[in-house]
Amino acid sequence: MKDGYWLVGFQYEFTGTLYSLGQIPRCKNAQLKHLKPGDKVLVAGVGHGTEAIEASRLGADVTAVDLSATMLKHFRKRIDKERPPRPITVIHDDIFNIRDTGKYDMVISNFFLNVFNETRVVEVANHLGTLVRPGGYFVCGEFVLPEPAGWRSHVQRLNWYVAISIYSSTTEAVFHPVWNYPALVAGSGCPIEEIEYFKLFGVNLYWSIRGRKPE
Repeated sequence: MKDGYWLVGFQYEFTGTLYSLGQIPRCKNAQLKHLKPGDKVLVAGVGHGTEAIEASRLGADVTAVDLSATMLKHFRKRIDKERPPRPITVIHDDIFNIRDTGKYDMVISNFFLNVFNETRVVEVANHLGTLVRPGGYFVCGEFVLPEPAGWRSHVQRLNWYVAISIYSSTTEAVFHPVWNYPALVAGSGCPIEEIEYFKLFGVNLYWSIRGRKPE
């Protein structure tokens, strides 16, 4: 299978940090404050693993999944360099092949759902919801859904369309409008508990969404 990130994988984390002036890494780690030592965490589409390594530092039992061998190569290099205190299980596979129903205290999908088309994104979100244990969390960090009108809406749309234009032309990400990520999380069986926003120049550009599966 072709690795859609072979061309840009080496600079993925750096580009995201620079593009967002540091807000994307903050967004990725925002909900980790709800973890307890020993919690089981699944990171879907782990990329370079910012949140996976931080979750390990907080004492979580982390499983990281990515279909891109390029991304996992750079993630493993980061693990070797940063030496998180708890071992991280790294899986090179399609997320649909992870079938640990109801196993995880927290399932994290940061800037992962945005690579899929309108039909597939619902399927992926629903699958991730099945992996959350009752009482556990589904966390999703993403680009915000633009406001209906006004100058902030234009900034939010520009922020998204510049990013997706770059990545849809250099990876296998699909060009599309911003999906309604809170609705996707809630629709997976995890009603929304909190949304934390991340701003640049007074405009909400990214959000960290936390849903919780009823016990």
